Amino acid sequence: MKRIYACIAIVAVLLSVAFYSSWKVQSFADVISADLDTAAEAIRNADYPAARQALADGADRCDQMRTKMNHLLRTADFTELEAALRAADGHLEMGAPEEAFGELRRAQVQVETLEWLSHRLV
Repeated sequence: MKRIYACIAIVAVLLSVAFYSSWKVQSFADVISADLDTAAEAIRNADYPAARQALADGADRCDQMRTKMNHLLRTADFTELEAALRAADGHLEMGAPEEAFGELRRAQVQVETLEWLSHRLV
């Protein structure tokens, strides 16, 4: 009987971890999507400092997720997303908003992939 309870406890822990990971990725994707929208709107309004700040905030969040959640989540996705955000910031720094929009689109595709994966975790 103790083995059955142990198995049930293990399954419960695994399901809890899966739901927690899914929730964490989904909330991260929501925040990053808001940062991407803010950056895109700021670029359209030629407010490059605000766009760069939104991109920096998003890249910092990616770095935090990559380092703090590496035991639960695949970190390659966060590394690629962070690279896209930092590349967009670099394009803005050089005065190339069209290229920054391209990187923002690449980042948005990666966020959508993260959202899709978070639904597949559970």
